[in-house]
Amino acid sequence: MSQFEYRGIDKTGEEMRGVINADSFRSAARQLEERQISVTSIDEVEADVLRTSGQKSTKISKDDVILIFFEISTMLRAGVSLKEAVEAQCDSSHSDAILNVFNLLLKELKSGTAFSQAVKKTQLKLPDYMYHLIESGEITGRLADSIEQGVNQMEYDLKIRSETKSALIYPSILVLSGVVAVAIMFLFVVPKFSSLLSSAEEMPTLAWLVITSGVWVNDNKLAVLIVTILFITGVGILLTQERFKIPLLNFLSKMPVIGGWLNESDLAVWSKMLGILLASKVPMLDALTLAAKSSRIPWRKARLAQVKSGVKSGLALSAALHREDVVSSTTVNLVKVGEKSGDLSTTLASVSNLYEQASKKRMQTLLSLIEPIAILVIGVLIGVIIIGIILAITSANDIAI
Repeated sequence: MSQFEYRGIDKTGEEMRGVINADSFRSAARQLEERQISVTSIDEVEADVLRTSGQKSTKISKDDVILIFFEISTMLRAGVSLKEAVEAQCDSSHSDAILNVFNLLLKELKSGTAFSQAVKKTQLKLPDYMYHLIESGEITGRLADSIEQGVNQMEYDLKIRSETKSALIYPSILVLSGVVAVAIMFLFVVPKFSSLLSSAEEMPTLAWLVITSGVWVNDNKLAVLIVTILFITGVGILLTQERFKIPLLNFLSKMPVIGGWLNESDLAVWSKMLGILLASKVPMLDALTLAAKSSRIPWRKARLAQVKSGVKSGLALSAALHREDVVSSTTVNLVKVGEKSGDLSTTLASVSNLYEQASKKRMQTLLSLIEPIAILVIGVLIGVIIIGIILAITSANDIAI
């Protein structure tokens, strides 16, 4: 299936131009005739050009990537061949960027390229496990199952990110509102009482600190703004640096409440990923390597690498996990049961569900603590400012009397 750029005149005499999908020039011309368009020119557009121009005009989101593989897996399950499934999508009403991906996949499949290699040539941003799932599906003949499991995992990853962002919206607004309130107090309220500094010879320390700070901030607004912007930018840059992220994540994972949430959500992703890979017939050592990459906490990722070494040396997975102390004793026992029953992938899926539920409860607990803590801190700051102003006023009145 190719794409053709055409120009023509419709039955009303209006000039038209656009792009149409067809197998050949004749087929494209026939489609245009059926639309009652008199063709003045028609040219084939190269797939590589389409891909480049499409990516410039439309960015492929993570939802689009999930949609691409979901539709392919659905058609494969319906008994359609891989080539026919991709070819059918070339005629769909997707965006230009997605159509360009399908066109490139079809071109590669027609040339005899394996689907896993064709996917890599699309340069889609996919997690590592997706490539390995596709390769394992090609080897085992269960491509539809492998793609569907990969899609489910990508949806799960996207869901976790979305839920976390949504849950943090209200606390973020609350904190931002508090910062704005304190800034307004320092910029517009406190400076109004600056004359009290000269009228009161002996002012309480708290009052002096509040009014002096307010006056200084008001006199150096530009400098304070620049320093604030530089600070926020610096923190943002530091958070992207591995040298900073590694100790930060390790530290946060050891903290009460937030540490439990990070650890349980991390183990939920790891156990789910390992279960999916094993269910797709990916070899144990390769599955352990890929699953370890899904872990976000550095110290756990290092220990999971040691778990792989233990399994490689002949230890059972449960024994290796127990030795490295990366999961709870309950998880070790469940893994042991899965090894004995020969259905480890199903057991790991159950473990993932347990950790996911525990993680959600931890997140709710954390959010329920953030809100009152933020209110308390903001209230204390505003209260200190108000008390400082009142003390300054009363001290000035005492002297006047």
